Amino acid sequence: MLAVAIAVSATLFAAQSAAVREDQDVNQLERDIPAHLAGRTVRLVGGNGTYGRVEVLHEGVWGSVCDDQFDMEDGRVVCRQLGLPGVVDVYHQAAFGSGSGPIWLDNVDCKGDELRIESCSHNGWNVTDCKHEEDAGVACLHSPTELQLMEILNEQAFHIIQQSKLIKQRQQTIDQLQQTLESLKNTVESVQLYDGIQQTEIGQLSQEFDGNMKQLEDLREVSIVPVRLAGANATSFQGRVEVFYDGEWGSICDDNWGIEEANAVCRELGFPQATQAIQSAAATFGEGTGIIWLDDVSCQGNETSLSQCTHKDWGDHNCKHEEDAGVVCYEWKAGFSASPSSTFGATQADVIFNVIDTNVGGHYDETSGKFRAPVDGHYMFFFNGYQHGANSMYIDLIVNDVLFKGQWVYGSDSHDSYDTASNSIILHLNMGEEVNLRVRNGYYLGGGVRTSFSGFLLSADSFLHV
Repeated sequence: MLAVAIAVSATLFAAQSAAVREDQDVNQLERDIPAHLAGRTVRLVGGNGTYGRVEVLHEGVWGSVCDDQFDMEDGRVVCRQLGLPGVVDVYHQAAFGSGSGPIWLDNVDCKGDELRIESCSHNGWNVTDCKHEEDAGVACLHSPTELQLMEILNEQAFHIIQQSKLIKQRQQTIDQLQQTLESLKNTVESVQLYDGIQQTEIGQLSQEFDGNMKQLEDLREVSIVPVRLAGANATSFQGRVEVFYDGEWGSICDDNWGIEEANAVCRELGFPQATQAIQSAAATFGEGTGIIWLDDVSCQGNETSLSQCTHKDWGDHNCKHEEDAGVVCYEWKAGFSASPSSTFGATQADVIFNVIDTNVGGHYDETSGKFRAPVDGHYMFFFNGYQHGANSMYIDLIVNDVLFKGQWVYGSDSHDSYDTASNSIILHLNMGEEVNLRVRNGYYLGGGVRTSFSGFLLSADSFLHV
């Protein structure tokens, strides 16, 4: 009897020790996406700047990449090299059309932390057994919103996977212990008590495991689906809505299509909101020609991506292309022109242009003298100043409180009435960045109509459209 008790105790101790070791073996998931932007020797063709066929530049010639072994780690490196925040998916079998030049790379195998796809392991330049119908493609994230959503989903999925792994390990230990207890229960009554405890724990763990697997499956169903605006009269902010799924672009039926659904599309494309949800968009943008992917799309109004809305199963609809849905998104507008009412000088100071001629969008602040960019894009600025008499003028264009460009006039003749000078520049600004003019210490800038500061948005950064 003592020997049996010792055997049972030893078995329990071994099982508990194994469970502790298994707990210690569960590692944390490492996600490290450097912000460094490598040289531009890679591009995406056949789609837009954020998705398409992967091509690399070698010896002055662009060529494609074979899809052998091409996976998410390879796609992550491509997106990082393009300066995009993350990867959505990778595609095989020329999903974005076949290339026509050389196939430069084959069997690319990246670890995921490289800065350039050329740094990854591969067969060697132009060493391949592939044809262009095997060209690889990638879709990258193109907005912080998508990156945040992907990070949240990855974190939740990782937690569930690790928890499920732990449950499996514990269940295996319990199964092993149960087998030992089964062989001893006819000999020692205490074993029957242990067996009852183990049966209860097995049932609880089984329920917990099933629940976690259901959560994991729900997470897998959530994905970021690329969206674009298409059609004969489509622009960056209006068009027929199309989504990319299973390697193919397709339209959306206008059943239940309203401003909430249009808002989700526009936000995913980087606009703040929609101004119009268009039913029967064929009349404005023409009919689609491919598959109708979605029907009965329903959004609550606060979504930042169409992927967060409910809809019928992919490809399940009762519509024709004359019912294709469309949107008109809020088009960014920004422009101003102003003059100062007084002379600035003697000490360094920001120039306040408080006489406003125009201020489209209200993005110029007449109290601080600063223009704030409402959206990522290219802006053009003009600044004209004058000095009178012997006073020299020196003003600088300031971007985010850092000197960027200057303008100077030397006042050598006190009998001159005035001299003027002007300058202009095109800048790329990110949303929230500020631009203003500043007079240097010891110099002067005359006020009035001869001095002016103006600027406007040339173009917002490109969004997905054709």
